[in-house]
Amino acid sequence: MKKHILFIFAAFCLFLFSNCKKGKINKLNSISYGTSFGMCTGYCAQSIVISDSKLTFSKTKNGSTPDTKICSKSISATEINEIKNLLVANQLSNLPERIGCPDCADGGAEWVSVTADGKQYKITYEYGKAPKELAGAVAKLKVLKDSFKDCN
Repeated sequence: MKKHILFIFAAFCLFLFSNCKKGKINKLNSISYGTSFGMCTGYCAQSIVISDSKLTFSKTKNGSTPDTKICSKSISATEINEIKNLLVANQLSNLPERIGCPDCADGGAEWVSVTADGKQYKITYEYGKAPKELAGAVAKLKVLKDSFKDCN
């Protein structure tokens, strides 16, 4: 009887671990991407947020009156999954929160934030210098952000 229970327990454990892919994001809540420039005029901070099937873009002016503009549209599950598959949770957790010197000497800053599987990861880096672990996802996120050029 003990052998049967042990066998069933071992099979159950094997089943549980075989369904997990190391580093794969399972429950994605949101993905955000943005850019900012501290010493500029106009809309110096821009970001997108992907949550559920909605893509929201915002741009904000520097200064005492921010004048934020917001536009949104739907995004397909296929597009979300393409980005999600480029983001690997264990790679995100191994990256430092700040890479290089973002927005030093007004070089600009970029960031990616992912809320998934009960955790939040935010990585900020120098504009145009995405770490290799994020490069594919950042390329797709930039295209999505740039699709809002006419947001007024």
